[in-house]
Amino acid sequence: MLSPRGKKTMRTRSNKSLKFFLKLMRHPGTPESVGRGVAVGLFSAFFFPGVHMLIAFLLAMLVRGARGAAVLVTWITNPITIPFIWPVQCYLGSFMIGTPLSHARIESLLRNVMHEPSIQSIRDLGVDLILSFFAGGALFGSLMATAGYFCTTAMVRRHRDRMENRKQSRINHFKLKRGSCETD
Repeated sequence: MLSPRGKKTMRTRSNKSLKFFLKLMRHPGTPESVGRGVAVGLFSAFFFPGVHMLIAFLLAMLVRGARGAAVLVTWITNPITIPFIWPVQCYLGSFMIGTPLSHARIESLLRNVMHEPSIQSIRDLGVDLILSFFAGGALFGSLMATAGYFCTTAMVRRHRDRMENRKQSRINHFKLKRGSCETD
């Protein structure tokens, strides 16, 4: 929906989120396969920049997860969220590998890579920052994957139970209505 100025409104964005949520809930696979797909998608989103969708797809095939869900969920790291996620990821990762880096240093190095992506700008990052990125990514990815798996399987089960109950309610209502018509 467009506002009078031609901009997308919040309602449009929330409708897209709802459509994505319903696609996950309606996926024909088992709740566990949907959960595994979401888990590998979240893991690869934080761990493999640039090829995260391909890695998520391949990992989903490996663990027999929902491939579409895996690919879609990788977009939690997108051009809007990356400037917030990656510096924190690198900062925490630097402590994990034992070489703490300052937040300002991390932001300046990452800003150079984001504004001028090249092999040279990646080399300029240095081994410490690259290792910090992967260590922080492993931490964030593991935490998000675990939470994503359990939350998704619970939500899919609950949604499917609700749909089944609604279906049974309609069937029972129809039977009652039909039975009252036959007695008249």
